[in-house]
Amino acid sequence: MPANASLPAVEVLLAQAIAQLNAGQRSDAQALCAQAMAQHAPHPGVLQLVALLQLHSGKAEQALALAQASLALRPQHPPTEGLAAEACFALAVQRQDAHDLPGAEQALRSLLRLQPPPEAQMKALVNLGIVLQERGALAEALQAYGQAYRLQPDCLGRIAHALAAAPQGQLWLDLDGLRRALQRA
Repeated sequence: MPANASLPAVEVLLAQAIAQLNAGQRSDAQALCAQAMAQHAPHPGVLQLVALLQLHSGKAEQALALAQASLALRPQHPPTEGLAAEACFALAVQRQDAHDLPGAEQALRSLLRLQPPPEAQMKALVNLGIVLQERGALAEALQAYGQAYRLQPDCLGRIAHALAAAPQGQLWLDLDGLRRALQRA
C-alpha cells in the first residue's frame, strides 16, 4: 500500500503540487492546484499555495484574495498571515507605481492590521508615510514616519530621504530636530 493511500485525494494533490513547486516546476504545481480546486471543496492549503504562486507571478491582488480565503478556513495560521502580509505590501507597491495612492494606502493599512513582524511593520509605515506625503497629507505622513521610527530608530535615514525627496515634504538639516519631531508625532 503506498504511503499516501490513507490521505484524502486533495492532500495527495497538494503534496504533489508542493513537490513540483520545490522542483521549480511552477506550471505543473499550478495545474495540480487547479485540479485540486476543481475536484474538491476549498482547502486552506491549496488556497495558500495558489496564493504563493500568484504572488510569485506578480499578481498581488489575486494572491491577497486567495490568502484571505485560506485564512477564513484556517484563521491565525502564521505562514498564511505572512503570505497575506507579503501580498499586501506587493499590492501597495504596485498601486503606488500606478499612481493609485488611495489604493496603495488601503493596502498598507490592511498590512498593518495583520500586525506583521517589526521589520515588515516599519517598512509598511515608512511606505505609508511616503504615500500620505505624496497625497499632500504631511501631518499624517509624519505620524506614520514617527511610528516607524519608534519601532526601529535605524530607519531615520530612510525617513529623512523620503521627506526630502517628495515634492510635498520637508528638508531637515538638524537630524536631532527630526528625531525629536518623530518621537512626538
